Amino acid sequence: MNRETRNTIGRHRRDPTPASAGVPRRRSSPPGRITVHTTAGVGAIAREDWDALVGPDNFYNSHRWLHALELAHGSDTVVTTTTGDGVLLGAMPTWPGEAGAPGLFCPPDLFPGLAGTWPGDWLWLGARRSVYNELLCVRGPLRDRALAALLHGARTVARSRGAAGVIMPYLAAADARDLARAHPRATVLLHDADATMDLPAGGFAEHLAGMPQGDRTRRRAELRAFERAGTRVEWRALTGATSRVAADLITQNRARHGGTADPRWMRRSFAAQRRCGVLDQAVGHFGIRDGRPVAVTVCYTHHDRLYARYYGFDYRNAEPACEYFVLAYCAPLDYAAVHNLHRYRLAVSAWDVKARRGATLSPLAAVVLALGHDVCSPQRAAVFNHEVARQWQGRLAGRPRALGRGWDDWAAQPPSAS
Repeated sequence: MNRETRNTIGRHRRDPTPASAGVPRRRSSPPGRITVHTTAGVGAIAREDWDALVGPDNFYNSHRWLHALELAHGSDTVVTTTTGDGVLLGAMPTWPGEAGAPGLFCPPDLFPGLAGTWPGDWLWLGARRSVYNELLCVRGPLRDRALAALLHGARTVARSRGAAGVIMPYLAAADARDLARAHPRATVLLHDADATMDLPAGGFAEHLAGMPQGDRTRRRAELRAFERAGTRVEWRALTGATSRVAADLITQNRARHGGTADPRWMRRSFAAQRRCGVLDQAVGHFGIRDGRPVAVTVCYTHHDRLYARYYGFDYRNAEPACEYFVLAYCAPLDYAAVHNLHRYRLAVSAWDVKARRGATLSPLAAVVLALGHDVCSPQRAAVFNHEVARQWQGRLAGRPRALGRGWDDWAAQPPSAS
């Protein structure tokens, strides 16, 4: 594998053609040459080159977000691939995972039907702790070769660290299939659902009007409880003082659910985001009661999207009165209407809460490639994916509008395990 210095990677020439358009137009080297590089973090790569590969739904793989993660948590190896004359074709962040800790990045928890097939540590691909990834790669004739080169580079990194293999989780299902084509032993495994809302121009009032009557009644009851407590909504930029308040509220919520009670982790994250400029894309939807903030949902804007990221509440000094529901599912819709944002990205977990509030859930899959034995046969993977898709269809049977596109592709034809 070719290794390049920080300055060399930083001189990748920006492709004048967007990633969605395919092959770069200008080339002075032979058109078939593709090279692989590794570097210690995205800070070594020009932001405009990187972000030319980032779509509107891929904020958590944007340059500023990843750079903030590096400043807060340390840098991780990034694999890139370029044309012979340095035009960036694709990139793949890596991170070491969470050393077997249960949860969102634990293979037995992600794939419970395959619990006995996960020896050792794995190299994780995509943004650190991101629950939605899209591939950072051009489209068009060079896409498959660029993805194969990225996956080769990632496997080389994994092998050098003694990892069992590579996993790229929480991929949009179509991207998972694209990446799996890059290696004959790569396996695609469904494992979760991504929640989004397409936002009406009329904000929450228009969104509420389109709900079934029972849902409208319950949402109005939440708003009345919020108002009876004397709470009101304010949108605030995350300046120094405001970000410290938000960090304290978020830490209380994290501690309530088993996380750290030390607010320094969140303050460190916000400080890193401020240094990178990504905090300028943030807005706090604060619940103000008795003249002070008691709750917050922090969102980020990217293109015409709004991303919900953190929620916090002052459990030490206040009793909840539906602040979570109002600040996470009502106030952001009005903010989006004012700022001409068209999609609200809600990520994974609490899928039933999100479906009841009008979210659409779409399939997420992981691509797994072990360095030794395969985690399962292609036939077993097909059966597993079929079963997962049918489970999600069953969960949402009473809310067919919540089922996004793509589930039928996995569930329509029951495969044979033989």
